[in-house]
Amino acid sequence: IKVRKISVLNDAIDSAGGPKVLKGPVRFVRYDNDGDIQRRKFRFNRNAINGSYKNPYLNDGDLIFIGKSGFNVMSEVVTEITSPFQGLFSAYGLFRAITD
Repeated sequence: IKVRKISVLNDAIDSAGGPKVLKGPVRFVRYDNDGDIQRRKFRFNRNAINGSYKNPYLNDGDLIFIGKSGFNVMSEVVTEITSPFQGLFSAYGLFRAITD
């Protein structure tokens, strides 16, 4: 997503649809001109001051990742495990409806 030149991290997150209610940590990565890599990991704070550690002004090429919370990860695991059974129960219900 492209944002205005004077944007901060929170502006970019809002442009992408905003943070979800159940969110994980924000990971911010910046590649400096001298080859150094800045990596930050922190909790999202909508009220962080512009230009602060948790809400930096953005440069071209900055990367922002919003992780998944433990609840989201667990929900995905349960869905993956139970999805094959959902098809079985649907087929069984259809079979019973036809035979009754």
